[in-house]
Amino acid sequence: MGPISEHHLMLFLLQFALLLGACKLLGYVFHRFNQSTVTAEILVGIIFGPAILGRLAPAVYNGIFPDNQIQRSMLETVAWFGNFFLLLETGLEVNFSRIWAQKGDAVKLSFADLLLPVLISFVPIYLLPDRYLVNPEQRIIFALFIASIMTISALSISIRGLRDLNILKSDLGFLVISALTLNDIVGWVLFVILLGIFEYGSFELSYVAKLISLTLLFTLLSMTLLRKWVDRGMSFIHVKIGKETGYKTTFMVLIGMIFGAITLKIGIHSLFGFFIAGIVLGEARHASEKDRYVVNRMVNSIFVPIFFANIGLHLNFVENFDLLLVSVMTGVGIFARFTGAYLGAKWAKQDKDSLSTIAICHTPGGEMHIVVGMLAYSSGLISSKVFVSIIASAILSTIFFGPWLSKAVAKMQKLKLRILFRVAPGMIDERSHTREEALMYLTDIIARDMPHIGDTIKTAVNEREGRMSTAIGKEIAIPHARLEGIDRAYLYFMKTKYALEWESIDELPVHDIFMILTPADKPALQIRILSVLAKQLANPLVRERLQDSNSPEQVMNLLEDSFISCKECLIER
Repeated sequence: MGPISEHHLMLFLLQFALLLGACKLLGYVFHRFNQSTVTAEILVGIIFGPAILGRLAPAVYNGIFPDNQIQRSMLETVAWFGNFFLLLETGLEVNFSRIWAQKGDAVKLSFADLLLPVLISFVPIYLLPDRYLVNPEQRIIFALFIASIMTISALSISIRGLRDLNILKSDLGFLVISALTLNDIVGWVLFVILLGIFEYGSFELSYVAKLISLTLLFTLLSMTLLRKWVDRGMSFIHVKIGKETGYKTTFMVLIGMIFGAITLKIGIHSLFGFFIAGIVLGEARHASEKDRYVVNRMVNSIFVPIFFANIGLHLNFVENFDLLLVSVMTGVGIFARFTGAYLGAKWAKQDKDSLSTIAICHTPGGEMHIVVGMLAYSSGLISSKVFVSIIASAILSTIFFGPWLSKAVAKMQKLKLRILFRVAPGMIDERSHTREEALMYLTDIIARDMPHIGDTIKTAVNEREGRMSTAIGKEIAIPHARLEGIDRAYLYFMKTKYALEWESIDELPVHDIFMILTPADKPALQIRILSVLAKQLANPLVRERLQDSNSPEQVMNLLEDSFISCKECLIER
């Protein structure tokens, strides 16, 4: 291939700066309109690729992006790093132990959302005309692979949608995140097995059995033995070297590369190794929210935009756009994921008012849709037309998701709400030094008000806090629980004298605690209060009033002002 010249380096730097700058600029615009930045990054690739720049100004296009193997390989190498690190960062966001400890309803929802979309979408994909298939003789493996892609829901998009509506920390939000996380893990196992079978070229039983065994064995060893070694490594760096040195970030990247190399060696795609490495690293005791944030910023600020832009750069979207295929992929995908999640939520006995909201959270495609499609395209399993349709369906489903979810949540919130405000006696807890002590102190106070459910309150609040931290940042936590034996919503408030560690996303300690208790059979009430309260507390002026409040009466007035826009609320003191 020859050595890299100064001209190659000059063009590479120009390409990198042009694509990254355009991705961040357009991504900022898309983010302002609550749209995925992935869409912006792919659009940048399309604009500078053969579809637009190559057609309108071919001389400019060929000058900046020449058809040269060395030049193309330099940019594609960076793009592959973006792909690897994206999977590593995705795995880091998975708290498998915490989710598995509360697996009941999430497993039912995840199982239905994996199985039903495959069954629903297999037939229409199998019946596609031969012109869409690379090899019509591999129609079954093609249909299975595309049907498995239909099961993918964008965890990051769903999280953002729930966060924007201030219900991410609700019980419904935790259920959705848990189910989608399990989907990611099982889905990736399924993808690498199907991809391996395709690359082998047949369903030979001995090979399939070997591939499945190696995939499951690697996953099992990673989550047990290798997980312990990784945890020791992270602990050594944290304690002996220092948590602020940057060595933990280096260690995370090295573990990803080692796991990726291992999976390649045993015949599994390296992306699966990076994903599992992320999960294992996320389980380490000293993998803090700040560590995750550093990796997230590094990956999404530099590498991931180049990865998605590079896809658009090398695909002619105009020539390969097929309206029929895009319609099938989008319509069948959204319908299959919605139906699977809706029936799964019903099987898990979720409240009927929540079914549609849970199902809608499973409908958006996103980054993983595109990543898996890219794997299939680079392996020769799917054609350019099919890959473009997968990308288009991921983008369209993401665009539909935001307004659809907002409408569903608004419908849930149109319920009469009786809410009783309370402020802890003295308002300030001067004894507690830990989260556990503060929760115990506040639940003891509540138990004295409602002795008939005193023990239930303590158990429910602690169990809920064990699933997912209820800190929302800005030194505020909103622990909550749904209880049998109450017929209205209760909102208690307490300040703490000492700063409390609470696993907050901004790593700030907690000083202000709001506790929400709602009837067990009315999840929409919890969502309504969380939504209103979190929205109000995002306002710096409201937080300033809260900090300046030095009497229960002032806090009560502030809470009433916060809920005054809630016309369905019946406020009591």
